[in-house]
Amino acid sequence: MDRATQITLLKRLLTFVETKTTAMADAPWRNEVASYHCPDRLAAEQAQLFRQRPVFMGLSCDWVKPGAFRTDDYAGVPVLVTRGRDGTLRAFLNVCRHRGAKVAQGCGTASVFTCPYHAWTYDVQGGLRGIPDEASFPGIRAERGGLTPLPLAEKHGMVWVIPTVAEDRAATFDIDPWLGGLGHELESYGIGKYHFYDRRVVREEMNWKILVDTFFESYHIQFLHKDSLTSILHSNMADFEAFGPNFRLTFPRTKLERLRQQPEASWDAVWNTAMVYSLFANTVFVMQGDHIEIFRIFPADGRVDRAVMETALYVPVMPSTAEDKRHWDANMDLVMKVVTTEDFPAGRTMQIGFDSGAQSHIVYGRNEPGLIHFHQSIQTAIGMGFGAPTKAQAAE
Repeated sequence: MDRATQITLLKRLLTFVETKTTAMADAPWRNEVASYHCPDRLAAEQAQLFRQRPVFMGLSCDWVKPGAFRTDDYAGVPVLVTRGRDGTLRAFLNVCRHRGAKVAQGCGTASVFTCPYHAWTYDVQGGLRGIPDEASFPGIRAERGGLTPLPLAEKHGMVWVIPTVAEDRAATFDIDPWLGGLGHELESYGIGKYHFYDRRVVREEMNWKILVDTFFESYHIQFLHKDSLTSILHSNMADFEAFGPNFRLTFPRTKLERLRQQPEASWDAVWNTAMVYSLFANTVFVMQGDHIEIFRIFPADGRVDRAVMETALYVPVMPSTAEDKRHWDANMDLVMKVVTTEDFPAGRTMQIGFDSGAQSHIVYGRNEPGLIHFHQSIQTAIGMGFGAPTKAQAAE
């Protein structure tokens, strides 16, 4: 984020603090409860959001050296991302070209990938290298010379994959058109210099969008997080800016007011706020003063009331002392405690409420522009469109 944008943003936040106001949507917006419990809606989301659009996979530092790999099944197909000997990051369907078994599991470093079923072997660039009893498969190398590629983009220190084979079998794509102008801002944080520290996975019994929703408004902080976050963040207060279907929510820290006694030249937005980016549709990227938190959230088990969240912590310098490690462990523990013991228990009750038939629509207030933008963007992406509530909706 450039200096002019930081100063303008911080001045807006200082005004919000002084006047006890926040960024506002034009009007409240009503969303069908079916969004959270309709199987047909989930099927449309899985088909459009998780198979046809870029899915964020991680930071470049997750694949530091040639041979580094990670597997990922969250989007509904088995994906293998690996850095080749030439330094290029590639994505493939994690599917042996013989009988379809996975050729890799988990993450790590490898020189080759070997299918456990019949030991067909592939190099880290996806090429077919070994076929036991190859004489029984005449001409097969010419027909299927390697793993099936998926389009991958590595840019701004970040990595995305489209989990569907391109018609032209392209192995790359340009991510910037999907970011809506956000790319330069993300790159300005020097993301490529960060290091992976920790990753945790949580499975939940609620719709995937409830997990995402919890990050997109601060209206609830003063109530749900009164003992954990109210000393850190102002409640019901944020700046909002959209970048296509993506957006930035900036939450002012309680220490923000100290800037009034400091020259503007010394103001720093990252250290005085929590910058929460929605990387549409399922990734929450949080830029903190001294680290990055990334939450990837997916539907799970083909059910409307099941979800999985992967949380990753990235740090500017890998810890070299026990004290450094305690610091980062404490950061990760706080994030997981707030989300899993405060946000998600409330979310489970929401799922029950949505299934109860108590109402046909829920309402997002003008003080929740992030939620409104997120859900309207989903409706647009899956071909539903959106508009003003009907008279019946408005009367609820």
